[in-house]
Amino acid sequence: MTDDYSQLELVGVAREIRERVGDLKLAHANEAETRLKVVDDVIKQLLGWTLADIHPEERISEDGKARYIDYVLRTANTAIVIEAKRAGASFDLQGVVDRRVQLTPGFVKGDVGDAIIQARDYGRSKSIPFAVVTNGSQWIIFPASRSDQIEFNRSSAIVFDSADVALGTELGYFVSLLSRDGVVDGFLERELLGRTEDQLQERRLRTQVHRDSARPANPIFHLIENEVIDCFSDTIAGRGKDFLELCYVPTPDRTKFDGRIKMHLRRHDALFGEHVVRPLRERESKVFIKAIEDAAKHGRPLALLVLGSVGAGKTTYLSYTRQVVTDDFFASRKDREYPHWIYVDLRAVSGGERPIEAIYAAIFEYIKNDDFFSSWDRAIRSAYKDEIDSLRRGPLSLIASSDEEFKRRLSDVVMADYNNVKPYVDKLIKYASSKQPIFLVIDNVDQFESEDFQGKVFADAISFASRFSVNLVLAMREGTFVRHRNHPSFDAFDFDPLSIEAPEITAVLSRRFMVLHRALKNKAGHFTAENGARFEVDDLSVFAELIQQSVLGTEIGTRIEVLANKDVRLALRMTREFLERGYTEPGKAISLHKLKQKYVLPRHEAFRAILLGNQNVYSEAFSVIGNPFDSRLSRSSSQMLRMFVLAGLVRFGSDATAEFIDGSSLRDVCRKLGYGDASVTKVIQDLCRLRFAQTASHEEPKFSSSFFATRLGGYVVRELIADFTFLEAMLMDTFISHDGLWETLKALTAQIANEKDTVRRIGLRIERIRKFWKNLSDQYFLLLSEALRRGLPAEWCTNPFTELEHAFEANCSKVISSAQRIYG
Repeated sequence: MTDDYSQLELVGVAREIRERVGDLKLAHANEAETRLKVVDDVIKQLLGWTLADIHPEERISEDGKARYIDYVLRTANTAIVIEAKRAGASFDLQGVVDRRVQLTPGFVKGDVGDAIIQARDYGRSKSIPFAVVTNGSQWIIFPASRSDQIEFNRSSAIVFDSADVALGTELGYFVSLLSRDGVVDGFLERELLGRTEDQLQERRLRTQVHRDSARPANPIFHLIENEVIDCFSDTIAGRGKDFLELCYVPTPDRTKFDGRIKMHLRRHDALFGEHVVRPLRERESKVFIKAIEDAAKHGRPLALLVLGSVGAGKTTYLSYTRQVVTDDFFASRKDREYPHWIYVDLRAVSGGERPIEAIYAAIFEYIKNDDFFSSWDRAIRSAYKDEIDSLRRGPLSLIASSDEEFKRRLSDVVMADYNNVKPYVDKLIKYASSKQPIFLVIDNVDQFESEDFQGKVFADAISFASRFSVNLVLAMREGTFVRHRNHPSFDAFDFDPLSIEAPEITAVLSRRFMVLHRALKNKAGHFTAENGARFEVDDLSVFAELIQQSVLGTEIGTRIEVLANKDVRLALRMTREFLERGYTEPGKAISLHKLKQKYVLPRHEAFRAILLGNQNVYSEAFSVIGNPFDSRLSRSSSQMLRMFVLAGLVRFGSDATAEFIDGSSLRDVCRKLGYGDASVTKVIQDLCRLRFAQTASHEEPKFSSSFFATRLGGYVVRELIADFTFLEAMLMDTFISHDGLWETLKALTAQIANEKDTVRRIGLRIERIRKFWKNLSDQYFLLLSEALRRGLPAEWCTNPFTELEHAFEANCSKVISSAQRIYG
């Protein structure tokens, strides 16, 4: 169905064209007249194809002869050949009773067979997947060029044997098949092929590489492994006051423009109308502490939301607040009651467990180990006072005079509650909260993505806090809050928000290297260097210094910060991985250090280690960074859609006055190019999942969202797509659709594996990456050409490959020059 017509108007247009077909038959109209008065109007008015989509009289050269296709309907995503014959041309379809007919020799014969073969050959010569032959009245639709190895004669055609059928009784089905909207949404492919995918083989180079050849590890890593894992752990919660003080980093004001990629760095929309406290900034660092103190003074329960992105440091902030800043406030005392901080980490919860059970389990564990709660005289007796008095007056009054018997029976009552957990916890918390503030801190609310589970967390936590006048602190991602902000539990509780912004990655790494240096101080060991020499190291903290020199203030440090995209946990993971696999010459580094010379780890070694992680070859599924060159839609014409959308977002971010791109605008742009909503939805979801883009409001990406490119997305488009190491990694997990290129890349990969000479091997790698780059550039150019023909806005009409071609060639030259200098 086209957007321009209602169903009623569509039927009217079809009726007019149908009448014209009858008139043309009677008049024995020629082919040109049939096209002008019937086929043109079917294509434009009935099927909704635009002028930019329609290519009439497209030229084909065969055997030195020029021939012309009547129509090619083309989008960036697919194409259809239409071969029009004169009205009344003999399409002998007698005996065809089914709508779907197999293209056997028995059907493909005579005039209709000649027309089908002609259209099929046109389609094959242009790599066009579908073809239509028509005489204005009858319409035959079939696959012209298949990628699934199914022979033409085993394919089926869809046949409309008259204008009364195609433009009358079966109009809805006819329009669904051939309308622009229907084709964009994949209806034609599903009907003719049973699928929309055409990448049916596993043509990624990682399948051609021997995975049993392990990447060499850093020869010194086994000596420092425990310290590295300890000092660069994802979380420092529960590590002790001294460790927290050494590692904790506040958040400075962030840069708003990155001059290297010439892109303005956007923020999410504010979640709250009023000012949101950012306690990691110095001027607001005492807000949480003051709120805790006020809760103790005024008796008004505190309700706080601690919000932050993945890896921003919410858990670290809570641990630092408790163990460092408020340690004295919550300190255990013998002389009087004291406040309590009860921490519940939902990471320990199993999928089938109800949140309230985890909350009770954590509180019960705290009660068992706390000096106040575990004491009969200080807490338990008072918590059970009303029950003791009631038992003494009532059920146990007959034995009340026997102190020993009464205590024994009372002990049974308390022990029964203790074993059942909940009644015991309820009584002690109710009593303790009447004496001193209790802070119930629930972290990792979004440990499970299930909205039902998260909703239960809110309901259970708020219900518990309300019943016992307990102060409640909930820590979660902003997106989790956005999904649940209208939850009834939030309406019933007055929460104050705290926004945790990730600290600068380089500052975090600097602190961790300092801690690593202390941990390795005076530790000795030996290792076998890359050349077989044995190295004795008296003080392994020297290596911590060398690593720090290679990271902080260097390109490696910048890459880690960019790739982490404000995710501290991810930055720490990348650092651990490059320390294990990226630093391959510690012997050389230590030798130069002894000579008072500086050795900096080669950037490409560290970058490759970061990209590969614990894999021998790059795979998007296991890497910290996604592949912008493969949209994972299993369709060759859609392969660069991820890159195209990202490039548009980055270009949009170059405009200081622009804020965000609406999802509806993204959809409209892609639909003009010929991509359906399902494909575009998958692409924008992947861009956000891979941290190349974000939604403005923290919500899950959809067409009603607004989007902006992240700093990482900007670096991918403006820098990394010309980087040799990045390209070589992406090459391994990018689908290669072109047959000739696939065979060439496979052959080069085998040559590289067998080549012993380092310089020649690197030369082959450069040859391989140049072919890959050209293929990427060519694929992108096809999308760009369609964007230009359709007059899309300027941000969609730039070619990042053209812009970075000089940088790419310079990078390749640098790689070969370096190889010749070192190994030649």
